[in-house]
Amino acid sequence: MNFDEVIYEKKDRIATVTLNRPEKMNAWTPKMGAEMKTAMLDADRDPAIGAIIVTGAGRAYCAGADMTGLSNIASGRAGARGETAASGDDGLAGARADYRTVYSWPLALNKPVIGAINGACVGLGFTTCLYHDIRIASENARMGFIFVQRGLAIEHGSSWMLPRIIGIARAVELAVTGRLVDAEEAYRIGLVHRVVRATELMDTARTTASQIAEKCSPLGVAQAKKMLYQHLFTDLATGIREDDESMEMMTKSEDFKEGVKAFIEKRAPRFTGR
Repeated sequence: MNFDEVIYEKKDRIATVTLNRPEKMNAWTPKMGAEMKTAMLDADRDPAIGAIIVTGAGRAYCAGADMTGLSNIASGRAGARGETAASGDDGLAGARADYRTVYSWPLALNKPVIGAINGACVGLGFTTCLYHDIRIASENARMGFIFVQRGLAIEHGSSWMLPRIIGIARAVELAVTGRLVDAEEAYRIGLVHRVVRATELMDTARTTASQIAEKCSPLGVAQAKKMLYQHLFTDLATGIREDDESMEMMTKSEDFKEGVKAFIEKRAPRFTGR
């Protein structure tokens, strides 16, 4: 696959997608978004891949939407910013509609998505990062919306995702002030899972991805992710019933048999995802 605005690599059971407009601090464009989705869907379909890392080239993760597009909207030369629907032919047709919009679709992937946030993660960049499963930040990371400082408000489901990650009180404060948080504050409020030195960011992300890819059942990982996100919309009784149905299904899988056998034989499991 050849891309212009992302770099896509596969190595050691890990797929890495790098936003690649470093001269523009990886400002988001529709083309970048389309290329990112194409690459990540390819990784999700590849049985040799166990986890996906997303990061940015240069000194930023993503500094938000490209200002050319915003200027065109402000001057009336373009329509509204947000698309709201995703196509039905992308392999995610079985996922609930909530997780098939233009930006929420990573939650519907079977593979876990790890955001390696290497610098500025602002505006639309911040929005997209909320749809990653695990977020690891470098000490240089700065994160936030800033929309209210540009005459805008909040976008693409951030008003739903952010309170579920950091709580409603903190989410409101970030949304109405537009201020950025540094890496340490992001960790303190639960926005990111870890903070590491800039020189250690990608190694840390790869170690996390490798632990998932090498030690965990692909079927189990996909099913766990599905249950967790699906049950954001259900009551406890439904969650209990569906968890138990999922567990019953998993006990019939080859991965379950291999997991038990590997434990008894005191060796690393050789999961197949079946």
